[in-house]
Amino acid sequence: MNNSTPQCDPPELWRPLTGLPDGAEGWQVPGYHELAQEWISIRTALKDQDEPRAFLDKWLEERGRAFAIETGQIEGLYTLKHGITEQLIAEGLAGAVGAHTVENLEDRTIQGLLADQETAYNMLFADIASGRPLTQHTLKSWHQLITRHQETVAGITPDGRRVQVPFRLKGQWKLRPNNPRRPDGVVHEYCPPELVQDEMDRFFALHREIEPQAYPVDVEAAWMHHRFVRTHPFQDGNGRVSRMLMAYAYLRRSLPPPLINAAGRNGYIGALEVANTGDLKAFSDYLGGLAVVTLRDAVLVGRKALAGNLNRPNGNGGRTLGTTYLPPVHS
Repeated sequence: MNNSTPQCDPPELWRPLTGLPDGAEGWQVPGYHELAQEWISIRTALKDQDEPRAFLDKWLEERGRAFAIETGQIEGLYTLKHGITEQLIAEGLAGAVGAHTVENLEDRTIQGLLADQETAYNMLFADIASGRPLTQHTLKSWHQLITRHQETVAGITPDGRRVQVPFRLKGQWKLRPNNPRRPDGVVHEYCPPELVQDEMDRFFALHREIEPQAYPVDVEAAWMHHRFVRTHPFQDGNGRVSRMLMAYAYLRRSLPPPLINAAGRNGYIGALEVANTGDLKAFSDYLGGLAVVTLRDAVLVGRKALAGNLNRPNGNGGRTLGTTYLPPVHS
């Protein structure tokens, strides 16, 4: 008879940040470079064509709105009911109400969360357009904005109970450990609070070496996302900021960032967990696959704009003519 006490799997230990491995310059997803060249040429050709450019810009605005919606869903801040995501992407976030969520959140709560995420994405875009350097102050500004209407974070009491505690450290590094325990019992060990400042100094020092070397965009994005979220420097909101860093890598090269949606959450988390084992290429390939889909869609809309065909469907059954949205007609 075995009287030994069952043991949980050992924790996933935190390790100091590292740069990119040898060979990362060759990780480009096939076909992406050619699409990127066509996208840049389309944007250049539309520079002095007001109406076609506005048509394409409206599509890009909707992609940014989708990014804002999905980043909160991935974190479990809310769950939108079927069909609501496409409605809000097409019609704007002002129409969101608590009844749109499975959790029946208060109207002000869902509206605040969505507005903060969209505003933070737009701030990211504006920071790049203005040439503002990426610094720790920049990240803290994004974090403070993206968590503005988040009042609590999940916590665990000494006896193992899950509770909601006030979220006070917005735009500030964490003061206590935030190591989560997965359902299988494995503990993710993130950077200890007393080492966060040193690690974020290291993060930016390494990025200053990586950024000018013109690695494939998926590689830079994967490194920024994974290394930041593996550090977990904030009390909460680290996933949302890491996805903004991912978007930064694309937007600074004038490329639309890939969209990670809640429906694909398991694949996304799985790719991150593989990266935790040391295989960053798996996560780079994952982002690259999503980026190809997004860029292909962007090129198709851009081609329509170049041809003067300013008419496209919206995901909710409506249509956009030029910059005018026409809602679906219901019988």
